[in-house]
Amino acid sequence: MDWPHIARIYGFELSSLEDPRGVVPITAWHAVFEHVAETLGNDAVMFDLFNNIEIGCFSIFDYLFACAPTLRDACQAWVKYMPIRSNAYRIKFQETETSGYVEWPILEGRGNWQQNMFARIGWAAQQLEHALDMNVPPILIELATPEPKNTSAFQKKYQGRLKFCAPHNRISFPRALLSRRLRRNDAYLYEIILKAAVSEMESFDQLESPLSRIANEVASSLSNGSCTLPQISAKLGMSQRAVQRVLEKEGTSFRKLSEEIRRSAAERYLRSTGLPMKEIAYLLGFSELSTFSRAVKSWFGVSPRKVREAPASQAR
Repeated sequence: MDWPHIARIYGFELSSLEDPRGVVPITAWHAVFEHVAETLGNDAVMFDLFNNIEIGCFSIFDYLFACAPTLRDACQAWVKYMPIRSNAYRIKFQETETSGYVEWPILEGRGNWQQNMFARIGWAAQQLEHALDMNVPPILIELATPEPKNTSAFQKKYQGRLKFCAPHNRISFPRALLSRRLRRNDAYLYEIILKAAVSEMESFDQLESPLSRIANEVASSLSNGSCTLPQISAKLGMSQRAVQRVLEKEGTSFRKLSEEIRRSAAERYLRSTGLPMKEIAYLLGFSELSTFSRAVKSWFGVSPRKVREAPASQAR
């Protein structure tokens, strides 16, 4: 890879790649994964690259999972210490009567994240494989993306347990596994790892970034129709002017951000799901199907049905 060229294209500092405190915009982060997959000519390659990456590549964050006492502790550590890795989103861990799951948010309006999600799933599955000492643990992987055209070794390994065009990005597992002792656990070592993680949290002090908080709230508020500046500001506990200042600093506005998130969500629903048009219109906060259709035509130049039927390369 020609990294100086990539850094210029996507607008980040090349030095950030070697800096433990280096930061890149999330849109650039997503774009680089897409760029690498396109350069390699394989839209499924991220599954294999990250399913085979060495444990410890992501430093403390890897060991928080691998050396935890139980799978439950490992998942909770992922959630608690996510700010070590990113201030753009939070992951979710939840238990039901029969299962547990880890879920990554769908980041609307922050660029194409499909390849990045394939990488995260490959990496997370590998963490589970090592921690549980199983070549293919009994997990179900759901992805809110279309199936890639190419096929990876990872897809073959998890054949029948990998579902595309799902409503979320999630790995589920039987609840009984949550209490299972992990093979690498060492109480003394884990105490050291936790202290290091707390130190990194204090050092980075990366609470969710204001821009991401606004974007995430807009995305989650679309379907209930409460996606206006006063309503979003109230939900965030910020003044309207404070929200506007954050967006102005990033070179955008509330209207532009909302429009981009709604456009991004529309494309994903149309291309990655089989949901009826009326339901998609509702999920995007449109009260009338005709209004939704006009919006789609203004965004993509064609009707919703043609966006759904067109090859991915023509929808952008």
